[in-house]
Amino acid sequence: MSGICHFHVVSCPHLQLFTLPQDTFFYSLVYDPQQKTLLADKGEIRVGSRFQADITSLLKEGESDGRNMEELESLVWTPCHGLTDRQIDQFLVMSRSVGTFARALDCSSSVKQPSLHMSAAAASRDVTLFHAMDTLHKHNYDISKALCSLIPATGPVLCRDEMEEWSASEANLFEEALEKYGKDFNDIRQDFLPWKTLKNIIEYYYMWKTTDRYVQQKRVKAVEAESKLKQVYIPN
Repeated sequence: MSGICHFHVVSCPHLQLFTLPQDTFFYSLVYDPQQKTLLADKGEIRVGSRFQADITSLLKEGESDGRNMEELESLVWTPCHGLTDRQIDQFLVMSRSVGTFARALDCSSSVKQPSLHMSAAAASRDVTLFHAMDTLHKHNYDISKALCSLIPATGPVLCRDEMEEWSASEANLFEEALEKYGKDFNDIRQDFLPWKTLKNIIEYYYMWKTTDRYVQQKRVKAVEAESKLKQVYIPN
């Protein structure tokens, strides 16, 4: 691994280490003084002040927290928006229509979804609805402004997830790799899909598990497992 990876020994990791680039990995090992080797950590009971969170005292009535809550969290949706459920449902229907129209204008989407039915199904995926709800929240739940944001002067906004981004040949490569390596996504990326990021592959995997193809493969494997007869020798 020399020249390819860089190794650093960290005795007590800090939170900032886990925000490094996605090609940074962590392994927990313990040193065996007798064998003078590093072994996988089998786990331990984490008791003591080192492993306990520092709980601040409860605020008294009327006492201020002193922290800026806007820096600690981001509000992405509020039920106090003044819109009815019917208005929100109608807005989501319009956002799906925008997604269908955007796919009709996009050349690559026309190849992947040659029919209107397939384009409409792709436009109904969660990525379109999440973007629509996020847009509505950013425009203070003004439906007119949110719709204008979905259809700017440059053309309708097109939202696609990993399931739609991957081609049929890439999907077949992924299934072949999954059959060989299991859920070892690093090996899958290295040997089968080097042009994909680790994030792309993991996101696609969890979306692929919701498809009918995954359910069918799981049923086939279950039937194959049941059909394997075990020969048992019973002595006289």
